[in-house]
Amino acid sequence: MDIRKEFVTMPLPGWSQISRFLGWGTGRVVFSSSYLCIHVTRATAKAIVWCCDATERSLNKLVQVYDALPYGGVMAPQIIESAAQIITEPMEIITDIIGAIEGKQVMIIGEMGTGKSTLAQYLAYTVGGRVKVYECEGTPTDWTGLEVIGRGEDWEAITHGMDEDLEDLSNQMKLRNERGDGALVGTEQVYIVEEYPELVSKVPSSGEWLDRHARRGRKAKRFAICLSQYDKVGAWGLEGKSDLADAFYKIRLGKKAIFHAKSLRNDDLINWLRQDKSHCLIDDQPCKLPSYREMKSVSGRGGQTIQQPSPNNSNHTQKAPEQSPQPASDEDFEAFSQDNNRILWRLIQQFGAEKTDSAIVTEILGFTGKRYGQGKALLDTLRQEFE
Repeated sequence: MDIRKEFVTMPLPGWSQISRFLGWGTGRVVFSSSYLCIHVTRATAKAIVWCCDATERSLNKLVQVYDALPYGGVMAPQIIESAAQIITEPMEIITDIIGAIEGKQVMIIGEMGTGKSTLAQYLAYTVGGRVKVYECEGTPTDWTGLEVIGRGEDWEAITHGMDEDLEDLSNQMKLRNERGDGALVGTEQVYIVEEYPELVSKVPSSGEWLDRHARRGRKAKRFAICLSQYDKVGAWGLEGKSDLADAFYKIRLGKKAIFHAKSLRNDDLINWLRQDKSHCLIDDQPCKLPSYREMKSVSGRGGQTIQQPSPNNSNHTQKAPEQSPQPASDEDFEAFSQDNNRILWRLIQQFGAEKTDSAIVTEILGFTGKRYGQGKALLDTLRQEFE
């Protein structure tokens, strides 16, 4: 039996078969790699989509906080008013602006045509004292009857005037330290600075002038009223000086008041401000100003109010009595007081029918500045006695 017939001949593959196998294997590797790339790309894309979704959710939360920031997203410490609080209680409207600004200096902020100058003169004349105006763009008809420095962009004159103010302030503080507050009675002076931010870059001493009058001005009987169309600290040169900004009451008029009220998110306050041009804000509090006619009448009289006599008042002269006065009896004194009260009440009825309590106290009774409270108490007493 031939054994060779039991085996099948298996010839080795030739180069053509090997080439065909390698081609097939290469194709499988290419397809597998493609599938792998697709899966990796899909997984990477899912991870990127998840990261994008998470980032979007975080940004939405940040945008809510960003939208709540006042003044177009500027952080609160960079704003003159850095302590704005949302008003949630019923509005208590300030009607006595003179009493409301007691103890601090004043910034009046509002766009053109909102009555900044009229309000400044009203405050100046009502507080009392000599009025000095820094105005670089004023016309001859502006600030009639007042001392105006700087017309025609005379920056040198403004610089000289503010340097004199600083020296005067030092003298006032020295006099106060030596002789007390009584020595300053009758030396009151009011400074009105039109568009103060423009002075920041033009007058070298303006920064020191603002700083020292903010900190010591009211103690030295120097009252500063600074006017501007700009509400941000950058314009006032107050970056990093939040304590200095706190030395001022910010009176906002017109659209500036409404814009600030929007930052407080109080719709009632916003609607109230839009009702009347006499509605404004003192910091965050609503305030109703005297009528335009009333403020102009005070300004038109050149601030002539009834000045109470004082031995320390430079405008008051004492005359030696020709004879030594005899002490009055209690009955005579009581009758004299009643007659005086009756005369005052007649004056109030005749000239104060359409005036606010603030105007009656300051214009008719003549109590201004720190003495305003005494005048208000006297008015209440007269009403109780004669009404």
